[in-house]
Amino acid sequence: MSLDEKIRDIISRADIQAGVAIWHIESGARVEVNGDAPFPMASTFKIPILATACRQLTDGELSLETRVPLADEDKSLGSGILPYFEQDLEPTVRDLLTLMIIISDNTATDIMVDLLGGAAVIEGYMRQLGLPEISFKLNCKELLRYLFPPEVADLPREEIHKWAIENDVLRDGLGFSKGSENNVSSAKAMNRLLHMMYGNLFPEDIRAVAFDILHKQQFNVRISRFLPLGAKVAHKTGTIGGIRNDCGIITLAEDSHVILTCFTEWDEAPIWNQPVAHHQRVFEVETAMGEIGRAAYDAFVIGN
Repeated sequence: MSLDEKIRDIISRADIQAGVAIWHIESGARVEVNGDAPFPMASTFKIPILATACRQLTDGELSLETRVPLADEDKSLGSGILPYFEQDLEPTVRDLLTLMIIISDNTATDIMVDLLGGAAVIEGYMRQLGLPEISFKLNCKELLRYLFPPEVADLPREEIHKWAIENDVLRDGLGFSKGSENNVSSAKAMNRLLHMMYGNLFPEDIRAVAFDILHKQQFNVRISRFLPLGAKVAHKTGTIGGIRNDCGIITLAEDSHVILTCFTEWDEAPIWNQPVAHHQRVFEVETAMGEIGRAAYDAFVIGN
């Protein structure tokens, strides 16, 4: 069975929508399944933010050692630890980028978006790189607002959490849109961005910073799920509702690397408040993503 056939079989058995792009850097071999289709990036949009930060670091517009005071109004819903810290903490830009990637801290992300000049600057850089398929319109606060009714979105974070225990998110809202008004990308476009970042887009010292952070990813149950122990994967995950994404570069050997983007979506609405069924379905989806990661690894690893 070819790699293309294996990927299609995994997607079919898991009963998910998926966009997958698998590129072997050194040989140039490529396999794509639905690679041109747009998907909501969820927190994989933090890769374009990281790339834009690298550009500004290269140009001297940003310093890794600059400290940025944390204010209560900076704190965002969703993943991360900064909302639990006292304001006036002063993480460095390096700290913020690290938190943004390795634990997907939404507060660190929004602070970085502001430091870089806003969503338009990040999307503009994607256009400059020739990546019109990557749209970045919303920071985390703005994106998450569209998951709740307007009268709920303006409540304090604690009240929103209480509401969400009893109510499902708005699944027909902007946060789940596959249009350019949302933060979307195709699997192929995300692979192109990662390929450029791995290449000569930035000086070696800046490139090293980016990939050192990506290699420290703490969420490793998707594309890296079934890789051999110790396998190096520089990647970023993303989650909103039934959207489960993972994008990164798998090191097979010193001179062999695979870029893999796996965007997936499944119907979470019927079981959002059924913990047992929900955990089982998430297990199935993330297992499929792990099978895709392992299939890519086995297809190109030295000796196969």
